Amino acid sequence: MKTLASSMLLFLVAALSPTESFACGACVEDKIAATYDYAVVKKAEADHHLIVFGEIDGSANLDAMAPKIAHAAARVRGVDRGTVRISASPPAFSFALDPASQGPDAAMNELRRRLGSTRVKLTVLRVAGGDSKTARK
Repeated sequence: MKTLASSMLLFLVAALSPTESFACGACVEDKIAATYDYAVVKKAEADHHLIVFGEIDGSANLDAMAPKIAHAAARVRGVDRGTVRISASPPAFSFALDPASQGPDAAMNELRRRLGSTRVKLTVLRVAGGDSKTARK
């Protein structure tokens, strides 16, 4: 009985102890949420465009690279003007894309080429919107 009481006390202390909770930043959902813009998504839906969500990985200083990524993305064929979003923490980006201009993978390849940095790796996490043939998860 003493063991049960000790176990219960230990459980209560652990359960009631204050803890800090932070998003890990590694989850896909965290990266998408960091660059999600409701107005951009609604406009893209109305225009039957896609939203491309991606992650930024690499050894470069993100504070220095973010403007370069945003500038390069804005120049990619089919990226809707004013829709590029960049997050430093977690490192992620998003933009709206006209699928009639090019697909998400081609747009990502063009973005990588325009950026021209080997210190940053850009990867598509998720594509939303459009029809079921062009959108992918």
